[in-house]
Amino acid sequence: MAISLAAGERAIAVPASLLCSHGVVILRFMSTEQQQLQAAIHALQAQRELLGDAVVDASIGALRAKLAAVADAAAPASKAVQPPQALRQVSILFVDVVGSTTLSQQLDPEETSAVMDGFLRRGTATVQAHGGRVVQYAGDSMLAVFGVQEAAEDDAERAVRCGLGLLDLGRALAAEVLATHGLAGCHVRVGIHTGGVLLGGGGGGDGDENAVRGLTVNIAARMEQTAAAGALRISHDTYSHIRGLFEVSSPESLQVKGVDQPITSYLVRKAKPRSFRIAKRGIEGVATRMIGRDAEFEALQAIFKDLFSQPRLRVVLVVAEAGIGKSRLLDEFQAWTEDRPETVYLFRGRATPQTQGQPFGLLRDIVAWRLQLSDEDTLDEAKAKIERGLMPLFADEPEHAQAHAHLLGHLIGLDWKDSAHLRGILDDPNQIRSRALHAAAQMFRRVSGQKGLPVILQLEDLHWADDETLDFLSDLAQVNADMPLLLLAFSRPTLLERRADWLSGGQAHTRIDLHPLGKADSRKLVNELLKKLPEVPDALREVVMGGAEGNPFYMEELVLMLIDQGAIDASGAPWQLRADRLLATKVPSTLTGVLQARLDGLPADERLTLQEASVIGQVFWVRALAALDADNEARLPRLVQRELALPRLDSEPDDLREYAFKHALLHQVTYGTVLKRQRSMLHAKLAHWLAAQSQGDSARAGEFLGLTAKHFADAGDAGNAAEFHARAAEYAADRLAHASALAHVKQALASIDAAGASAHQAALRWRLICVRERTWEIQGERDKQAADIDAMDGIADSLDDDARRAYTACRRATHLRRIAAHADCERAARRAVALADKVLAKWALSLAPAGVNDELHEIRLMSLRWVGHAVMSQGRWDEARLVLQQALSEACERGLPKAQILCLNSLGILAERCDDRVGALGMFRESLAISRQAGDRRNEAIQLGNVGLLSLPLGDLSTAQRDLDESLQMVRQNGDRALECARLCGLSALAVLKGEADRARVHAGNALDTARAVQAREWVAFASFCLADALTAGGQVAAAAAAYAEARTLAEELNSGWRFDAGAGLASLLLAQGDISGAVRALQPLLPPAEQPVDEAVAQGTAMSGGPAAPASAAGSFPGAEWPRKIEFTIHRVLATAGDPRAAEWLQRAHRTLMAQADAIKDVALRQMFLTNIPHHRDIAARWQARGGQ
Repeated sequence: MAISLAAGERAIAVPASLLCSHGVVILRFMSTEQQQLQAAIHALQAQRELLGDAVVDASIGALRAKLAAVADAAAPASKAVQPPQALRQVSILFVDVVGSTTLSQQLDPEETSAVMDGFLRRGTATVQAHGGRVVQYAGDSMLAVFGVQEAAEDDAERAVRCGLGLLDLGRALAAEVLATHGLAGCHVRVGIHTGGVLLGGGGGGDGDENAVRGLTVNIAARMEQTAAAGALRISHDTYSHIRGLFEVSSPESLQVKGVDQPITSYLVRKAKPRSFRIAKRGIEGVATRMIGRDAEFEALQAIFKDLFSQPRLRVVLVVAEAGIGKSRLLDEFQAWTEDRPETVYLFRGRATPQTQGQPFGLLRDIVAWRLQLSDEDTLDEAKAKIERGLMPLFADEPEHAQAHAHLLGHLIGLDWKDSAHLRGILDDPNQIRSRALHAAAQMFRRVSGQKGLPVILQLEDLHWADDETLDFLSDLAQVNADMPLLLLAFSRPTLLERRADWLSGGQAHTRIDLHPLGKADSRKLVNELLKKLPEVPDALREVVMGGAEGNPFYMEELVLMLIDQGAIDASGAPWQLRADRLLATKVPSTLTGVLQARLDGLPADERLTLQEASVIGQVFWVRALAALDADNEARLPRLVQRELALPRLDSEPDDLREYAFKHALLHQVTYGTVLKRQRSMLHAKLAHWLAAQSQGDSARAGEFLGLTAKHFADAGDAGNAAEFHARAAEYAADRLAHASALAHVKQALASIDAAGASAHQAALRWRLICVRERTWEIQGERDKQAADIDAMDGIADSLDDDARRAYTACRRATHLRRIAAHADCERAARRAVALADKVLAKWALSLAPAGVNDELHEIRLMSLRWVGHAVMSQGRWDEARLVLQQALSEACERGLPKAQILCLNSLGILAERCDDRVGALGMFRESLAISRQAGDRRNEAIQLGNVGLLSLPLGDLSTAQRDLDESLQMVRQNGDRALECARLCGLSALAVLKGEADRARVHAGNALDTARAVQAREWVAFASFCLADALTAGGQVAAAAAAYAEARTLAEELNSGWRFDAGAGLASLLLAQGDISGAVRALQPLLPPAEQPVDEAVAQGTAMSGGPAAPASAAGSFPGAEWPRKIEFTIHRVLATAGDPRAAEWLQRAHRTLMAQADAIKDVALRQMFLTNIPHHRDIAARWQARGGQ
């Protein structure tokens, strides 16, 4: 091995050698020029035989003179900064050029020098770029140290990244030598070990004050020597610091001179694209094994293996009190999985006290970790990461991939209101939420499917999780039950106090409870913690164990307290016990006391920084801490070194990184030491800093609203607290985070009460009650909703604000519509229209902003639509049609697509009620087109399903099949399970018409299960009727009769038109069984009084678009029935069999109405399908013809 260094004007090739003393390598720190001169001298000495004494002596003399001059010049400065001897943990890196000897034999010295000098120059730059320091050049080798100037938690990580960078340089070197000189086989190899060394002098030689001594250097050299060309080998001690960050080989054992036991090593292949670092707790420099958790650890291992042998969902909840060992168990499990040959795809999330009140806060943390969202990201940068991360997962549906990304991003806090996929549905938070959560659930499924890997979703501190994410996780476990997903959660028992039934039960669910250590295991842990003492006296062991009650965290903190107070001297190896100080130490009886003692022992400036961090929260940001005091940032590393604060190493680099208190209890104890006056000042300062973040172009702006409100409240600023609680409530309501919205409203109202009455506060109160009223509506709390509407009216009157009165009247009409108070709904809606007209007329004169005008116009049109619905429900169909057509015309004129969609939908419903299904179909198709243009996927699914459902009775079975299938897929994606029932019922009816009884039964059964699950009684009734039809088609008579009876009972309770279908179905079934009297009895509720002719009772009204219009309440009419012609024909068949003369009139009615409907269909092909594809239509025509048209 050789390296070329300049000697005068001639380059001389010299072999490499290492300086060793008694088997322990000693490295000395010199300036770069000193290093080069010293290396040249050693190189020349090694070449004496080749060059001759004269040349070597002359050259060495000149070099030694130059070296002395450089040393003299550096001596004063050197002496001024010479550190004393110190023990320190560092990472040592060796790199060696393999094949350099062969290279020097093939090239002349000048060429060899050019090659090697270039590599060492670039290698030095690589070391320095990674924060390391080159301490020795020797031949073709280079040695570097990481952590020598100031220890950092990522010293080992930077050393390994540097090693990979050096391998890249080696590959470039090999390619360069091959291209330039035609020589192959030139590579580099790297070895790294992490351990303790002695820094500083003591040997008396030149440069001894900067020597690095210790077995660590030997082990690092052995790692390099045993690595193959082009490889990087690290020891297990280095691996323990970088576990999860890099892909490594299986462990290998190596024998190292001077070490009794073989040393485990690994080959590092590459850095992971999304790494996971194991956070370390405990005592620095003391690696303890996990104690007392073998059974729990083995249970996790078995579940992990089972994930591969039986790929399906597993849910594991690990429950333990604070300090008992959840984090350690997780660390060990993560380390074990890293060493396994199997590969998994990892998602991580950690809840914090700050995110507990943030809607979908934990879900955001999961997505942010996986997609590497940064606190420093601008909104546009975060959006780009969301799109890059999610859209490829939906490559099979490119027209919707971007929508999935935007919806999920918006749900977790990115303001995507300007997206084309959201603009048309911003007033429909239910759609946004359901579609976004569908995208989130699909994210896990598609990652697993595309990569062919199981997924682990690892959740920490779940007791602080927000309710919305907990609900999502429950749904995730249901919809992804068939995929290889391990949901591994760690929590305190308080989670189960909040959500006792969260993810409980089922074969796939496992709960693991961790209990305090027993005495034997506690003794083992104490021995581990104190193993650096020559021996552990029984008295000391009892001191550490005494008050711990099996809590490992207490024992760790007590040992650290004893070190802080000097009872244990941990500055050297081995540790020393100072009995006099131990006797003088007062050991607190509680963990709180131990932590308080540690705080009391801190220097004043460090204690101040920790106190200010506690005001931010258990998790805090460097930038926030610096905002409280600029000096805090410089003090923070000392708190990390004392292991009072821990960096969240997976968050952000540098000043963006999040830190956390070592334990929640430490945070609580520290916060308790902050004086109240100081607390208020710090909370105020922090609140203003957070307010600025929430208003800036930050990806996390929405997240800070609730936290900002809390800090304003803690600062005693009720006015600002109320404002930010209101913003947080609106943010939560937009995401249907009901519990969070209601909580913020309650807190804001309390702050308003504290701030005192004013016009501004009244307007803010109105805004808050509006949020709460909408939340009550969604939750079905009708009485509470009505009370809030009354309160809104009162505030609007106090402000004398007609715009607010108009909005409140519209909301009242909405409420009254929900409870079917149709006359009251009409009055409230007409009042809203009148108030809106009054305000719009006034604003027309004052040039009010266009956006405000549009909002009021939408209120007016929504109110006009409610007028139409109210009069429709009261049987005034012609008036309803005029009102709805007026609303539609105005919506089109003003270009308001959402209002157009709703008005067309209402007109379609009206047409269907009038038995004008052709007209209804046209309305729904037009509404469908506008929904698609507006990007309103929920209404698109609704209208597409309506088109499919109406195509069914018109006989267009292929269109019905296509549209119902697509609509079903869409409503499932949207998470709208009530709409799913309707689509399944339609598919069941379609299958009956096509003679597919088994398929019909499955669809109807699924619809019934879904309807019961979502407690939709109306759909339970219709699904029961569809199931009865399917069972009849399959010949299951008894089951069909029971289903018809259940459907009729429910429909009667709901006053639904499906009661007529169920009654006719039961009569038809009894007739087929030969039970004529039973069939007649089943028909009685459907028949008009005997003395009234059928035509007078039934055929009243006028036709809409060619179809007859039956009055809503006439005896013998069937408003809202699914198959009115089938009912009429069933009545005819039963009466004809019973010999009742009215049978002929019912056949006449059925045929006349059927042909009127057929004549209204202008499409010839559709008319033919209407008459021939529906079995009872064919039967009516055949029976009429058989009777000679009578």
